[in-house]
Amino acid sequence: MLALLFVIEVMGLVAVAWWAVSLGGVVGVLVAVAAVCAMAGLWGLFAAPKASHRLRGPVLAVFMLAWFAVGGLCLAAVGHPWWGVGLVVGFAATKGLLALAGGSVSAPPAVQVQGPDIGQ
Repeated sequence: MLALLFVIEVMGLVAVAWWAVSLGGVVGVLVAVAAVCAMAGLWGLFAAPKASHRLRGPVLAVFMLAWFAVGGLCLAAVGHPWWGVGLVVGFAATKGLLALAGGSVSAPPAVQVQGPDIGQ
């Protein structure tokens, strides 16, 4: 489920890039790069499991839904409104299933791998 959630997150970034590139020319490419960087930066700052300023509870849920709504609106803007709805619903359904499956809706803590004991 976490892998599916990651794919959906990437799809949100792709949607924003697709919309920006549809603006055309060099400006579209520059807007795409800036928009994807801004969206990824916001996610990394406020929603990622290891975010330095991770939001909590309902505020996090609203942020995530708004983030995916931007992706959905971008898909609608390029002529695929149902894909936009699918993006938002897919995100909400995956988060809901994760919550039902075990209460955890974020990635598990990183596994620490101990290196070989060389020279000890």
